[in-house]
Amino acid sequence: MKQIMKQTGRFFLIGVLLLIFVLSLSAQETTKKTIRCPDCGCINEWSNDFCDNCRALLAGGKQEAQGKTKEPEARATLNGSLNSLLNSGKDVKARMVRSTQEEAGEEVAKELIDPKRLFVIPVADVLRSLEVNLGGGTSFGVKKEESRPFLGHIRLGLGGVAEVELSTLGIINELSEGSTVIPTAAFKLRFISEGKWRPAVASALRSSLWHTEERDVPLMFPVKYQKRLSTLYLVASKTFNEVSVHAGVSISDLRIRTTTIMDDPLSPSQPEIDNTGKEYFNKNLFGPFIGLKVQLNPKTFLMMEMEQIAAYKFDESTYNLSKDDIDVEWMGIIGVRFFFVNWLSLDAGVMYRSDYHGIGDAHIQAGLNFCFSLSSIGNILWGDK
Repeated sequence: MKQIMKQTGRFFLIGVLLLIFVLSLSAQETTKKTIRCPDCGCINEWSNDFCDNCRALLAGGKQEAQGKTKEPEARATLNGSLNSLLNSGKDVKARMVRSTQEEAGEEVAKELIDPKRLFVIPVADVLRSLEVNLGGGTSFGVKKEESRPFLGHIRLGLGGVAEVELSTLGIINELSEGSTVIPTAAFKLRFISEGKWRPAVASALRSSLWHTEERDVPLMFPVKYQKRLSTLYLVASKTFNEVSVHAGVSISDLRIRTTTIMDDPLSPSQPEIDNTGKEYFNKNLFGPFIGLKVQLNPKTFLMMEMEQIAAYKFDESTYNLSKDDIDVEWMGIIGVRFFFVNWLSLDAGVMYRSDYHGIGDAHIQAGLNFCFSLSSIGNILWGDK
């Protein structure tokens, strides 16, 4: 009996194992991947390259089926990656844009060829070696429109430490009901270059030749009213970020005299000349000056300056002069310098003097600055040697 039960248990165990094996084969068979023939519709095993029924090629169907099964998953993965990249790149892009704009602005500002001057007063910096600055303009609002002055200059940098200049300069002159424009020559030498804590320091001398204006004195003969001006400047300049400060003192020597058409002395007279040894009346005038230049944006600068300038009071009803005809006035200018391109800029501003009677006497000054390098032109024409 026991043997029968053991044999029955063995058969039962073997049957269970066979059943599990058959079920596993059946599951594999049911889950086995198949492909439908695109021509006849017959179901084929996935491993077949050709249809068992019509022998049609099954490779295109496999690729299509693989694409359909993998496309949603691939699309989701790709979209996720793109979204992640876009989200993480927004801040980077914004920073890059801001950085590019800032660098572009700084680059423009660095490349600007500054004329190294304000409207009138000198600055301690000088033009680079063989750099040329040409400028010219006029003043609107003078009392005599027909005598509107042309204010021009040409300057050349020498070795990065000095510069020479030929220019026209306005001197207050009641005889002309405004300012007389006279030609001048100037030389500037920089003693100390600007450092982290120290300002740049320079000295400049500007001098003119004798300038003549003829007037008919009542009941007399034509008279020559002559003047000559020389000014020595000592200036210090310091830059603080976007603000440049320029300040110093000036010593002006203004000389005046009157002569006949034949250049015979009238005032001072010949006895006065013999007594003093001078063919003129003169006075040394001391005065401070200050200027500011503020960068408003990469191509625009606000400029302000104030200085004491020489003045003389010729009276065309007489030829007699004295030292008392020489005086000083205060002059202030405020305006902007705008760069059209790096080498071409426009200075425009309003000038007012202490001898004016109101804002109706204020002058509007405008002039262009053109800067270029002689060495660069030489390299273009003759090449580097």
